This record gives sequence, structure tokens and C-alpha cells, in this order.
Amino acid sequence: MYRCVLLLFLTSQAFPQFTYKAVNVSGATSTQVRGINSAGEMVGFYRTTSLFSCTDYTLQVPNCAVHGFKVVGGTLTKVMVPNSVSTAITGVNDYGDFVGFYQKLDGTYHGFLWLHTNIIKTLNYPNTSLSTVPIGVNNSLVVVGGLWSINSVGTFANGGFVWTNGKFSSINLGTEGCTDCTSINGISDNNIVVGQAFRNDFWNGFLKAGADDDFWGGKNKGSDTFANGVNNATDIVGFNFQQGYFAKHIELNEGTNDSTEVVPGFIKVLFPNSAFTIPFGLNSVRAVVGTYGKNDGTGLHGFVATANF
Repeated sequence: MYRCVLLLFLTSQAFPQFTYKAVNVSGATSTQVRGINSAGEMVGFYRTTSLFSCTDYTLQVPNCAVHGFKVVGGTLTKVMVPNSVSTAITGVNDYGDFVGFYQKLDGTYHGFLWLHTNIIKTLNYPNTSLSTVPIGVNNSLVVVGGLWSINSVGTFANGGFVWTNGKFSSINLGTEGCTDCTSINGISDNNIVVGQAFRNDFWNGFLKAGADDDFWGGKNKGSDTFANGVNNATDIVGFNFQQGYFAKHIELNEGTNDSTEVVPGFIKVLFPNSAFTIPFGLNSVRAVVGTYGKNDGTGLHGFVATANF
């Protein structure tokens, strides 16, 4: 069943705040934290080149060269796929397996699953000229992501996918004229997925639980809206108007009847004194990670935020 939800940001007085901490790679011009697991291990990527040398057209999928990193036990380790010129790490599970995509010297992009046993599996969606971009992975090694066009003039999601045991399947929730304009951006351990679908001239955030597809933002809100992360409790994070949000238990008590669902409140995620804040991932204890920017020319900064509720 399909349901649209108006995206409503409540005031900071209505809900407790998060406690924020910046995460920056030394020497980087920009840092993004993209995933966090239940042990607090974080993954992401960073840039070392001048911000004027290349422009990323979406924060979700960079077209500029980046380097991956992971933070385990407070120690940051830089990570690159062998023989790559760019490596972006976008998601991690509780075992320390992580996913992302890399660029080779010939300019082609490829997805990967990097197991905690240090085995790297290349993931390429068959029979497509688009780039395979894994974004999330759960504890059962189910990988989700999108088929993206990536080039110097822009990036765009052209198809959502799920990868399980070496096989790809598609999830496309766009409307007529752009039915494949979808990206799956997060997956929980109970196989609930979130993402973005282009519907009625706007990106809509969505949550898919089995046959139940719920959409919010988009035309109803008058702007693009994205859902980036989900946990087993169906807490979600995402952004709208370049401002972050967190929602508790978005499927609370729904079952199979949308009319009985308790509509959640959407809580702002805003790094102090930032111009914009984009959450990308969260874990089971509601720690949120992402990136933020200031109006001071210092590029992007990563962050981790712990919930005070």
C-alpha cells in the first residue's frame, strides 16, 4: 500500500537535542562520515584536493576523487581499494564489513563489498552502462544501493538495487517518465530499506517494508527529500532543504494498515553553527553520522551525534 506523509520539523523545545562531535581527517579539504555500526565503528571518505579543482554535484555520490577511511576503537585508518584512484566507503555493518565504490585509472566505477576478513568482492550490476554504487549493508550481507550516472557534469540515480548472495534484484519506485529514478540508501538487519525515488518532479524519501511503501516530502513539501539510513526500530535519518532530520519509529504500530500508524515527529539534526547538516547513517542506539558545512570556505566536515533521548 502507498502512503504519503508530510515532512514536519518540530521545534527544538519539543524534543531533546543531540550531542555533536566533529570528525575530520587530518590534512583533508573535506570529510564525510557515511556509516556507523552498533560498536561505534565509523566509515566514510575524504578529499585532499582543492575545493576549486573539482565540484561534487551531489553529496551522496561524489564525482571528485576521494579516499576512504574507517574509525575503529578511536583509531582512524585510511582505506583504498587496490589499484584504485578513488575509493568511497558508504556503509558498514556490525561485523565491520563495509561497502562503497571505487574508480579505476581508466575512469570506470565499480562497487565493492570489503569483508572484515579482508576479502574484497567487486559488485557490478550486469548489462548496464551505469555505475554500480553500493550504499548500505546489513549483518546478513545484503547490500543495497543504486545505479548512478557519474561524470564531470553531474550525478543522478537511475535505479535501485538489492544484492544478495551474488545476485542483483531491482527496486524502482519512480513515477511515469522516470520509473527507474531510484536509489536504495540504507537497510536494517530486518531488511527494511530507505531511499529516494523521483516522483511528480521531486525526489521523495521513502521507506519500504515488504509490500508496504511509504513516501514523504517531495511535491507535498515543495522540495526534494531524501532518506539515507534506517535501523531495526525503523528510526530513520535523511535531509530536506539541506537540513537533516531524524524520526523515531516511523512504522510504529502500523502493521498492514496505514490508517492506524502513529505519525512520527521529525527532529532536526543540525550541527551547531553550521549552514547545513546532512545525516547519512545511524545505528541501533541512535548515534547519527554525516557531514556539515559552514559559510567559511573550509569545506565539508564529518560528525557523529549521540541522541539525548
